[in-house]
Amino acid sequence: MQKNILKRVAILVFLTIFGSPLFSDLFHPLNLVKKFGDTIVERIDTPFKFSRIPAEKGSFADYIRNYPLKNSAESLLLYNGNKKQNQEAHAAIFSLPLENRDLQNASGSIIALYAQYMYKMAMEDKISFHFTNGGENKWLDYKKNAASKRTVRTEIAGNLKKWTEYEKPADRNEIFKSYVRNVLAHTSILSMQIYDSEAVDFENLRIGDILMDMANHKHVCLVVDMCENSENGERAVLLAQGFSPAQEFHVIRNPKRINDPWYYIDDMIVPLETPEYTFPKESWRRLKLCGLAYLKSASKLSFGTNPVEVFETSPFLNTMTVGMLTIPYFSASPGSSSTFTLPTLIVPSFSSAI
Repeated sequence: MQKNILKRVAILVFLTIFGSPLFSDLFHPLNLVKKFGDTIVERIDTPFKFSRIPAEKGSFADYIRNYPLKNSAESLLLYNGNKKQNQEAHAAIFSLPLENRDLQNASGSIIALYAQYMYKMAMEDKISFHFTNGGENKWLDYKKNAASKRTVRTEIAGNLKKWTEYEKPADRNEIFKSYVRNVLAHTSILSMQIYDSEAVDFENLRIGDILMDMANHKHVCLVVDMCENSENGERAVLLAQGFSPAQEFHVIRNPKRINDPWYYIDDMIVPLETPEYTFPKESWRRLKLCGLAYLKSASKLSFGTNPVEVFETSPFLNTMTVGMLTIPYFSASPGSSSTFTLPTLIVPSFSSAI
């Protein structure tokens, strides 16, 4: 009996010491996050019997999988250069340039990534995001407007025989950075939900889709990788986020698993927990990124008891702002709809000035 007691004590001591977080990564069989690797494919392994879902070359999935990461020894930084207080929530940090202003939060980081991707892939005609008030901001229009202003200023400077910075050739990349800053300053999770995304089922999820808190509009994560079990077809995803205050974009850990950042179907039970945020319900969405997404998905707006017809129209609009209203939009549940209250409505009309 004495030997059995000593044996049990020894086991208890072993589990207490080596079961602590200090030794957990050393002994855990799923040590999936490595210290080396320049991309998430190289840095984060797939679980046993899982393999990454193929991605077409040139796709956003291919782009994000090959996006460079910061060194694993580097800290996660805020927009002001300070270290984030919580350094335990991330599995890897993307080398996505961070503005030195509090702009690149949860939705802002996702917008910046998509804008950068489309710009790099010469899909400039598709770069378009909606402001919180419903106005659309197209990159091509912004670029054209910036070039026009520059021409006027250059001519004025020439007439005054005074050299100015506008006599230098326009830097397209700098204008694009200015465009992205402008978008980040006037968009939000709310505008991303209403105007620039649509509901998608988890079964049809793909890399580039988002997990959004549609109830409180306080957080959104991006699906940056997916893998599948070759035996039963189960899928798992990697989630990444920006946050407030603005900070570097990073792959988040799974708080339910030790050194395994993948989120499995079992982890999708609501409320869905992530290291720094709990999603009250499972709300997966897909970005549209082109055209007047909201005006093409809803047929009516209601102001009080009087419906206001909304027609598909040109993006070149005159606008009029009116008071409180209720906007119907499509919910995540097929066949059902919901209402959403906004403080202002932008009523479109054809512009004769263009």
